Amino acid sequence: MAITKPSPLGRGRLYAGLSAPERRAERRGRLLEAGLELFGTVGFGKTTIPMLCSASGVTARHFYEEFDSREELLRTLYDRIAETAFDRVIDALRRRDKDVRERIHDSSAAYFRYLTSDPRLARIYTIEAVGKHAELETHRRAKREAFVKKLTKAAQRVSSSIDSRLLSAAIAGASHDLLLEWVLAPRRPSVEKLTETITTLWIRTLRLDGAVAPE
Repeated sequence: MAITKPSPLGRGRLYAGLSAPERRAERRGRLLEAGLELFGTVGFGKTTIPMLCSASGVTARHFYEEFDSREELLRTLYDRIAETAFDRVIDALRRRDKDVRERIHDSSAAYFRYLTSDPRLARIYTIEAVGKHAELETHRRAKREAFVKKLTKAAQRVSSSIDSRLLSAAIAGASHDLLLEWVLAPRRPSVEKLTETITTLWIRTLRLDGAVAPE
């Protein structure tokens, strides 16, 4: 039987050692983990709210306290995945202790290493969050646009002889499609091959092969 007692931190009563906000955060975390597992393996279309509740050990009432729908849970997971991937790419590009070729290589490696570190991440990012419904698709495209703008700024620092916007859009699209290839391929290409492919697109388009790398 759970023991309740007054909280010394003014957070209300404790249940099993957790305050109400802590219990809610813990339930939300379990729902996110259940979404990652089910959307990333069974797929969004085959996952029901009862399945999510069963996997996370929460009631339907608690589910709707956290998320209005399966779509909102999927969007939350997509945001976490995309933002982590994009942040790692931009952080690598902004490094100043390496030359531009190394930064380009490292940024591509950061993208593919993170998203292939767990096949569920890659599947949600490339398949489950794509084209499921209009609101999520609009949201996903806005995320992509923000990422392309950051890539454009990075490309502009390297070369003014190309259309940095078009290059950045091409890199973002190619990276996504290569990751989709990794998800779907019966024999998955290595992260190194994926990285080198995108790095080569950057280097040759920017005409950095054989040139002195700008600082």
